[in-house]
Amino acid sequence: MNSSLVQSNCISLFEDGEAYEGITYLSQIPRLKAFINNWIERKIHKYDSSKFGLYTYGYLGTDVSRMKVIQDADVIYIHWVQLGFFNNRSFEKLFETDKKIFIVLHDMWFMTGGCHYAVDCEQFIDGCLNCPIFKDKSIASSQHRKKEKLISKYKGRFEFITPSLWLKNLGGKSSLLKDSIIHFIPNYFESPNFKPSSQSQARSILSIDPKKLVVCFGAVNISSVYKGWMFINEAFKYLKNSYSYDELEVVIFGNGDLSEFEKAIDFKIHYLGYLEDEKEISLAYKCADVFVIPSILDNQPTTIVESLHCGIPVVGFDLCGIPEMIEHKKTGYIAEAYNSVDLADGIKFCLENKLQVTLKEEYKSENVLKSHFKLLNIRDSNG
Repeated sequence: MNSSLVQSNCISLFEDGEAYEGITYLSQIPRLKAFINNWIERKIHKYDSSKFGLYTYGYLGTDVSRMKVIQDADVIYIHWVQLGFFNNRSFEKLFETDKKIFIVLHDMWFMTGGCHYAVDCEQFIDGCLNCPIFKDKSIASSQHRKKEKLISKYKGRFEFITPSLWLKNLGGKSSLLKDSIIHFIPNYFESPNFKPSSQSQARSILSIDPKKLVVCFGAVNISSVYKGWMFINEAFKYLKNSYSYDELEVVIFGNGDLSEFEKAIDFKIHYLGYLEDEKEISLAYKCADVFVIPSILDNQPTTIVESLHCGIPVVGFDLCGIPEMIEHKKTGYIAEAYNSVDLADGIKFCLENKLQVTLKEEYKSENVLKSHFKLLNIRDSNG
């Protein structure tokens, strides 16, 4: 099949900002079910989310298998469908359509009893029998068994895609996915807003001194346990030994409690808040000399792709999918895991060296598309 004949349509539970053409947004009933599902989960599953992150056990779910967009499809991609969108029955109804299905792993949920990242736990290897999250160990193990039954029953009906080799390797270790086909294809990213441009112009728009050294940090939730905010706070304490208050400034964007950063970071902070507009997000990168991502659990961070697209070097830990994306001391700096001093050294290295930042070939949009075309046996019309 020629790629020019391929048509893509999507189904989404909620609108994310503006409504886009080609996306079918579900009605109020599925949204209400999701709300009720999440309320039930919060009542039943009480745990320390600040320590363990997100856990999902889908009680309710929406059957989308009879929708026209599904019936007309030749291939179905399933992305992130937790928090009340899908339950096991929702997956099963799609598997029963007998269409070619790819499940895109954006985190570890499909290989665990319900946590989205297992942190330092390896229970997912043997069935989540002794889950550290709950006193009632049957919560995670029962969902693990249900997933095992589902995967076993419909084996061969679907395959997995993961945007990081790190997650692919974890899938191979897990008792749920070890016998499944898992493909490595980075997430597709293409936007005219994320490209190298004038740093001075970006700083002028954001009222930032053009002579300052600027470090940028951002995430959807900057206070998330996954994002490692405590390490960046420590790193800035070490940077005080090298830079004065008048030399360096910090740009932060995202949701979260800024008070922890204000107490720990003894430099001027420009807090941009939660940004939805791509032009505003790209300005945050373009005004910076370096972007730092202190995440301790992250699959294929979009922030790294966005920053590199803008020509800004990235500093991150040697954890998860992060080191796969950065070329050490060429497009950024890969710091020793959990080492705030090395994170600070990486920031300093990027501030003091003019790096020629480019995106790795496998993350370029045209090559991501080629990987999907190859998977689907589609000939690229562009050659």
